[in-house]
Amino acid sequence: MSETIARVCAREYARPCEGIFFNSASWGLVPDSSARESADLTLSRNRTHGFEERELGAAQHRCRSALAELIGGSASEIALVPNTTFGMTLAAALVGSGPPGDVIVSAGEFPANVLPWKSLQQRGFRVVVVPCDSDALPDETALLAAVERQGVRALSVSMVQFASGYRADLARLGAGCKAHDVLFCVDAIQGLGAAPFRVHDVHADVVSAGGQKWLCAPFGSGFTWIRRELLGRFDPPVPSWLALEGSPRVLDTRQYEQEWRGNARKFEPATLGVQDYLGLARSVEILLEVGVESIRDHILHVHEPLIEWASARSDVRMWTPLESARRAGIISFFPPDVSTVAADLRRERVVFSVRDGAIRFAPHFYNTVEEMERVVGLLAAG
Repeated sequence: MSETIARVCAREYARPCEGIFFNSASWGLVPDSSARESADLTLSRNRTHGFEERELGAAQHRCRSALAELIGGSASEIALVPNTTFGMTLAAALVGSGPPGDVIVSAGEFPANVLPWKSLQQRGFRVVVVPCDSDALPDETALLAAVERQGVRALSVSMVQFASGYRADLARLGAGCKAHDVLFCVDAIQGLGAAPFRVHDVHADVVSAGGQKWLCAPFGSGFTWIRRELLGRFDPPVPSWLALEGSPRVLDTRQYEQEWRGNARKFEPATLGVQDYLGLARSVEILLEVGVESIRDHILHVHEPLIEWASARSDVRMWTPLESARRAGIISFFPPDVSTVAADLRRERVVFSVRDGAIRFAPHFYNTVEEMERVVGLLAAG
């Protein structure tokens, strides 16, 4: 563990965790200062005097700015939305504003990256699900071949697959989309915060992520980034009075004109859980303080005891690719008897998930190699 990670963990996670928490792919542990700032903003509303509405706007601005730094985009391209699904619905609205065609997804995708596209089928679009390869991992060569066909409007993929932990080569996929004028949409919730990601490096058009997992933020906080050139191409599918130009400063109930903002805020729901977005802002600031590349390197180091143990076992199969470029935070494997192994681990207060018959561990920067060694000891003794 680096000095920076050790310092931040001592400050933000001073209270010892009960058991061993390897489940950041379901929800991340919220840093103390994030929880405190979120709670303080909520309680400040009870002040008889002194609470100012501008504090709400300042918190949202801070959140967009932190997210922009994290992904290498502009704050004006970021809409604060409650979850990944809302963001992928915006992506579907963008694609649906054009002529019907095909939307390409991989088999094995989480429903949040499929169901919004399915909603376009009644308007003449077709959702094409590309089968996985023989290892049940996304077949990027087949995805790129599908993109090259006539009539394809979008490719939508996860940065990291929720079950297998497979990390996509987004730069390769994005370049293929750009070459064929196909919109490239990324569900980043299972990778952002655990691995470096820059929107322009991967030629992304729309990126969406909830904050509750690897960004270690409150539930109900998330964002969508939409490339600047696309913002004027479609209207908000869920109209909000705060999406209008000049709101909330200008409120004229004599006329209800719809002149949308010129930035991504036009896609935000009306009243946000601002305290949750303040928590998201603070959590992202902490990730930036540590450095996402350092976080990625630390997580890969935490993976190593499990990989060494599995490699020595003929009855254990790793599902997550072993190449470091293909891993982020999730590491999944198939033990000989998943039910027995899962029960044994839970009895020893290890927090993890089972996905598609595999044990899924998801350690973050607040986990240690020693914790993984303890868990491997439990696996070896089982």
